[in-house]
Amino acid sequence: MSHTVSFASFCIVCIACVMLQADAAPISVLDGIAQQSTLVEKAWERDESGLNAEGTGRFLYARQGLGEGDFTIRARITLARLDGSAAAFVIESSRFGFDGRSGTMFLEGPLFAGQSLTKKAPITARKDFLFEIKRRDNRTTFCIDGTEVHRTDAWKSSIKRIGLRPWRNHMTVAEFTLEGNLIEPPKPPAPLFLSGFAGGKDVYHTYRIPALAVTMRGTVLAICEGRKNSWGDSGDIDLVMKRSTDDGKTWSELKLIWDDAENTCGNPCLVADQETGSIFLLSTWNRGDDHEGEIIAQKGNDTRRVFVLRSDDDGLTWSKPQQITDDVKKPNWTWYATGPGGGIQLENGENKGRLVIPCDHIEAETKHYYSHVIYSDDHGSTWKLGGRTPLDQVNECEVVELRDGAMMLNMRNYNRDKRARQTAISRDGGISWSEQTHDAALIEPICQAAILRHRWPSAQQPGVVLFSNPASTQSRVKMTLRASFDDGKTWPKSLLLYAGSSAYSDLATLGNGNIACLFEAGVDNIAESIVFTQTSLDSLKTP
Repeated sequence: MSHTVSFASFCIVCIACVMLQADAAPISVLDGIAQQSTLVEKAWERDESGLNAEGTGRFLYARQGLGEGDFTIRARITLARLDGSAAAFVIESSRFGFDGRSGTMFLEGPLFAGQSLTKKAPITARKDFLFEIKRRDNRTTFCIDGTEVHRTDAWKSSIKRIGLRPWRNHMTVAEFTLEGNLIEPPKPPAPLFLSGFAGGKDVYHTYRIPALAVTMRGTVLAICEGRKNSWGDSGDIDLVMKRSTDDGKTWSELKLIWDDAENTCGNPCLVADQETGSIFLLSTWNRGDDHEGEIIAQKGNDTRRVFVLRSDDDGLTWSKPQQITDDVKKPNWTWYATGPGGGIQLENGENKGRLVIPCDHIEAETKHYYSHVIYSDDHGSTWKLGGRTPLDQVNECEVVELRDGAMMLNMRNYNRDKRARQTAISRDGGISWSEQTHDAALIEPICQAAILRHRWPSAQQPGVVLFSNPASTQSRVKMTLRASFDDGKTWPKSLLLYAGSSAYSDLATLGNGNIACLFEAGVDNIAESIVFTQTSLDSLKTP
């Protein structure tokens, strides 16, 4: 059954300011006339021409998405200028751009993987144009004022998030309609950390990058980045924490762990020493005014540095950050990241007790990404550099111990021809890595993921390894928990934790035996919140 939705079913989101209240009157703009609107956010203002906004972080999203089958999307848009502003139409985590840096249209994101667009848009500054996206029999065409400018046969599934962004431009939207199989967006679980732009009351604009651990006493530690002024990866970023002593039923107030003025303290990676009770938080630091590209190009004011923080009282207090950069980072490495997520302590073999932290880096000469590990054999007093992967195109990773004493590194994959995780094996405690390959069962949209040893095998039952990530090759959606009973060779059981926008995650086994997953989730944006869920192994089913 086909339905049509207009601006009466659209919401305005201002990432840089405050999101429109959920119970506010909907906004309707048709033929340039604002209707049925009592509350318009400052980011998008109404006048006789339509809705207007300027600057990065301003988005206009539909309240509904489009399911499988044919659809038509129409938007009448005016751009104030054409100067490489990156103004674009947004489809989930992908973008159809009208005004690229080279003066052409552009395509970005997983929905446009392997596609390119280098034509100049048939539009004029300060003059409105009609942008249409039509899907018919799984062929999707993109038209401007009736002229086809792109087509693809790759879009066959539902599209849950649809909108516009002015970015570095001034955009006026006079009409915006959807026609087709309209679907309601899923709602995420209750947030443990709610970002300020999404209605949170803390001082942080955005919470991102979760890390989760259960201490020797059974206390649950949930740590993440608190981004002060934006949702970007650079700038003033702190590390913050909440604790639970009852398996996640209740949580402490937000606690600040590391704040270094306006600099970036991020990429949390936790490991709990189950022999001593100490907890270690590995993290990376850079100047807040240095961006990733500048650090990689060695044009920043400083570089990425590596630090460790320690707690000996079950996470109540933490030591001052201790720098270990010289011990774990080679001179020709530029970018560096710990985790993010969780490390492990080896439980078997000649390296029993070793603390292992998964990391990644970029070489200065080649600009290639690799994964590697660092480790400690003296309960966190000193840290050493382990081996790196033999092949590049991998970075953010987590590690799991296998029943034969080996370790498996599970890595974010940058090979866009294969939208699946990469893995590598170490049989010497992380000193070297080999057998690097893709795991076709673990599809991904290029994103961080988590892996966990949940149970060791016994005479009565097989061992269990768990994995969580957005199970999609196109977008950061469908946070899914998977189980393997043969050390990651197959993944026969799974559970969809949340169907909507979701990204980074971490896993832990609670004292009650349940599986905990801490992950980023939102309705319109993965950065809206970080949520905590728990489930039993029996909840995972064979598809």
